[in-house]
Amino acid sequence: GHGAPISSHPNLIKKDGIARVNHMQRLPYPSNTILLNPNQYSVITNILQDVCAIVAEAIEKYLPDEYSHLDLACSLMPLDENVFSAPFTGFVLNLSCTTLAHKDRTDGTLCVVLPFGQFTGGEIVEYETGLVINLMAGDFFAFPSARITHFNLPYSGCRGSLVFHSDLHSASWVKDRNGWSEHIHTTFTS
Repeated sequence: GHGAPISSHPNLIKKDGIARVNHMQRLPYPSNTILLNPNQYSVITNILQDVCAIVAEAIEKYLPDEYSHLDLACSLMPLDENVFSAPFTGFVLNLSCTTLAHKDRTDGTLCVVLPFGQFTGGEIVEYETGLVINLMAGDFFAFPSARITHFNLPYSGCRGSLVFHSDLHSASWVKDRNGWSEHIHTTFTS
């Protein structure tokens, strides 16, 4: 939306020399996995409602400034859509996975990891801090996943994890709805 002509309908705006334009990028949208599996997504979100509430309460209590920042993006979703993982705009369900060292460069300010299952090992390692965090099933750990290289160690048993994350680009959405807040064909309420 930044620099787009405000009198043109967003779906009719194209760039010279570009044949295809992804018009969905002007709004937050669900992943393809959710779109292809709506029934499974509904079941998972119903099952995880209480877990999400516990994580949200803890973040609000122990990290109130981060909570306010994160929750603002969730409160500004189009059509007042309820973000089940609020105050986080996204979540990942990992099953039987060990990760290589990485930074989540598209994450925003904070990420929460919550392992589950019957397992030993699987500790989370933060490279820059030198921390090795031993989380048991049901524990959770918050950290800035875009700034700290992290991975989990090998494990034995059955292990999964829920990862709640914010989006780097949600700041642009909060600021001016990705540049569309003043557009004549778009209506947003705060």
